Amino acid sequence: MRESGLAGRKQQRWMVTIFFFFSGIIAATWSSRIPDIQAKLSLNNAGLGTVLFAVPVGLVTGLSFSSWAVVSFGAKRMLLVSCLLASVFLALAGLANTSFLLMLVIFCLGITRTLINLSANTAALEVQQWYDRPILASFHGMWSLACFGAAGISAVVIAYGINPMFHFVSVAFFIAIITLLLPLKQKATQATERRPFFVMPDKYLFLLGLMGLCSMMCEGAVFDWSVNYFEKVVGAKKSMVMTGYIFFMITMAGGRLVGDWLMHSFGVYRMLVICASLMAAGFFLAASFPFFIPTATGFLLIGMGDSILVPAIYMLASKTRKMPTSYALSSVTLIGYGGFIISPLLIGNVSQHWGMPAAFFILTGISLLLIILTLLVKKTAART
Repeated sequence: MRESGLAGRKQQRWMVTIFFFFSGIIAATWSSRIPDIQAKLSLNNAGLGTVLFAVPVGLVTGLSFSSWAVVSFGAKRMLLVSCLLASVFLALAGLANTSFLLMLVIFCLGITRTLINLSANTAALEVQQWYDRPILASFHGMWSLACFGAAGISAVVIAYGINPMFHFVSVAFFIAIITLLLPLKQKATQATERRPFFVMPDKYLFLLGLMGLCSMMCEGAVFDWSVNYFEKVVGAKKSMVMTGYIFFMITMAGGRLVGDWLMHSFGVYRMLVICASLMAAGFFLAASFPFFIPTATGFLLIGMGDSILVPAIYMLASKTRKMPTSYALSSVTLIGYGGFIISPLLIGNVSQHWGMPAAFFILTGISLLLIILTLLVKKTAART
């Protein structure tokens, strides 16, 4: 992707940023209404965990196709397609009135989110090549700001008793209209050799994938269970159940907006260790003291810790010279999305039998595991 002049570079950066923003809106809008969906379908925690399992299955299912599609048709073209499809499936999620239909819809939503994720990150890494410093975390920062904004809107919507169907359809319509109006330009792709659907990761990418798994397991737990935690464990008022999610998104967004500077100043590996430690401390605090202030503080720490984990992992993955960027990201993401698969089943079943604080203690250990994996990745990178 080659643009002439500073204006073209800025325009492309903003185009990619907008799609990160839309992706965050879709993710947060869905996550913020999960308790209402649970009540609507009369699901217990284990049943909800089973339904939510459809999302990560969709995320993983779409990986091979997404990496092939991005290489074959271009990241920006696939951003347009995936964003429109995700809008459709978000609207349908609000209309689903049975567990089976909801699982089918959010499975498809998971596939489209994978396509958005790979397309957006590939396009962002292409834009980053024009700069002499990291900028990937700033894109993810806009995703987090979108999540924060959508969570705030959701809190108001919930307070006024607006049902998920109207909420989802309204958001989907807004995103679809803006997407169709964006002036995207994609260079024509040339037909070359037949492209594989997937490339097997080497040890370096495999370890990065395990780091992604731990990070996404913790992040997925916050997205899926933070509202439930405040409502059923902390006992917060209905108007305050979004507190943990919003606090998490505030510090995640803030961390990502300064994340590029932090990684450039202190080094990627050092920041990964610091972030993993902060995330572990946050989960431990929320699990040990399930009261409003300690738990809210814990979610602030979790957001700080989680903020630059995925951008840093993707940035390290893009440095491999053994495969195209989209395939490297796909390999790491395939393993990483295992965290999204494990998280709803693990948290749902553990919380059903031993309570949600017990599940958060497990997430504390998973966060600490990230420190060990970071050291292994650094050691492996030094040998290659």
